[in-house]
Amino acid sequence: MSNYSPDYLQALNKYPENFARFITRIPGIATTTDRAAVISALTPTHEAVLRDGGIEPKMLRRAQQVHGNKVALVGDIGCSYPVEGVDGLFCGGKADCCLGIYVADCAAVWIYDTVTQSRALVHSGKAGTQQNIVGETMKAMYKVLGVNASDCIAVISPCIRPPHYEVDIVTMIKQELVEAGIAPEHIIDSGLDTAADLETFYSYRVEKGNTGRMLALFGRNPGFDAE
Repeated sequence: MSNYSPDYLQALNKYPENFARFITRIPGIATTTDRAAVISALTPTHEAVLRDGGIEPKMLRRAQQVHGNKVALVGDIGCSYPVEGVDGLFCGGKADCCLGIYVADCAAVWIYDTVTQSRALVHSGKAGTQQNIVGETMKAMYKVLGVNASDCIAVISPCIRPPHYEVDIVTMIKQELVEAGIAPEHIIDSGLDTAADLETFYSYRVEKGNTGRMLALFGRNPGFDAE
């Protein structure tokens, strides 16, 4: 099985306590316009990637993803999932849960505090980016967990980009991360366009909704605690 740990996630995975993955297109899975049905078909592989990393699928924490800018603190025990009305999730550094965000052109943004080991995973498409969801996430992490943006690293996933899309959401996301206090040199952009490589990625726009979903994952590496 591929470990779905591309080079752009090395900035996170070089810290042994981190488990960061981006599960791309899965060969042999038929796509459909029914989001729930396609996610159901993809789930066995998604869960296998979690287990391969030593994480039980029951520890996955997901957001409803309504294209807004609300975020939620999650942990080892909590509310039902996906968390309603939110597009971003964050947790403390010692939490055993694994954050998960589905995308198929929108950007997933990983945020990691190198001091407290707190983590966030954000769904930032056109609407969420226009509402500064990454900035709202940083505010929440500071308020709830005492996270300082100057200690953080951010990674932007493959997503749709010009010329395949009229809005350059990546440039906006980078600017919002900088305005939130993350140093430009600590912002890593995958540089990849989902609409330009349908062998590797799903693209809602190019496939006109008849598509799958990629899954961004961010959690604590169980192997780190076992060492």
